[in-house]
Amino acid sequence: MSGTVLHLKREFDISAVVSIHYFEYKSDFIFKSEYHDYWNLLYVESGSCEIALSNTESEPLVLKEGELFIEAPDEYYSFKASAGTVPVLFSAGFYCDSSNMPLLANRIFSCEQQQKDCLRQLSREGTLNFSTRVDDSGNYFLKRKYNQPIGGEQMISIYLEMLLIGLIRQYSSPDAGKEKITSSLSRADTVLLNRITDYYAANITRRISIEELCQEFSIGRSHLQRIFREQTGLGAIEYFCQMRISVAKQMIQENRMSLTETAQALGYTSIHYFSKQFKKITGMPPSQYQSSIRSAGSNPVYHHIDLEQGADFMPTESPDTDSGLSFPE
Repeated sequence: MSGTVLHLKREFDISAVVSIHYFEYKSDFIFKSEYHDYWNLLYVESGSCEIALSNTESEPLVLKEGELFIEAPDEYYSFKASAGTVPVLFSAGFYCDSSNMPLLANRIFSCEQQQKDCLRQLSREGTLNFSTRVDDSGNYFLKRKYNQPIGGEQMISIYLEMLLIGLIRQYSSPDAGKEKITSSLSRADTVLLNRITDYYAANITRRISIEELCQEFSIGRSHLQRIFREQTGLGAIEYFCQMRISVAKQMIQENRMSLTETAQALGYTSIHYFSKQFKKITGMPPSQYQSSIRSAGSNPVYHHIDLEQGADFMPTESPDTDSGLSFPE
């Protein structure tokens, strides 16, 4: 007995990828226009930026942390950093012939955890498959690695397509695919996460351990880690490390202190450990990061964070796996 063959519908089909990269821009950066014949998504990892469609009188769209915007092909876009911020952007350019794509263009989407996971996996596959070490962002191009994992480029298209499917569902039905928060525990976890991150910010210059957090917020170790893993994709101490290094980067950008003074101001008792943590999270030692800023000159890009080195958005080995979990200095 033979059945009918059901050919699966494809709402999105990524035929080619142009770019996968990170940029960290100066706070006074302005780019007057950009033209490309492919779709280009921008995800704001931190900071904020303003995007305007050239030759229109509409107000610029402000893209904030955790938000995503898709630029349409064959149009001119202007871009600038929002006042007082140093935006860090994840960008991916791609070709996609789908009738759904125009529905996603020129709209701001607030990324949910599932979409952030797709972006994280996309950046990971970019690291595994492409070598992108370049100095001039205007000459950016992808180059295949010789030791690509099997199916790596197909995984890139899959994660992009999953991301686009999630966005079109969000566009067509705001409640579709969302897990409704019905339990008081879920709401309590979100409130607790915000309280802990506020605690981090208030104690950014000193050591924090898992034991301290458990005692301070009357929470079990596994529950604490689950909250952070589910809502941020990072461990509790790993998240604090990211915050601490983000502050260090801002201080280096302000150029008011030496690296030793910066480390001391953030409570690091060892410049060696500070440098080790900085490199682990950003992909480069603080001295190189400082040099890239000082040598930028009129170049609008502070630093091109290439996928070979990694970036804040990239998953890193978590310090939470250490036995002490006490953020040693």
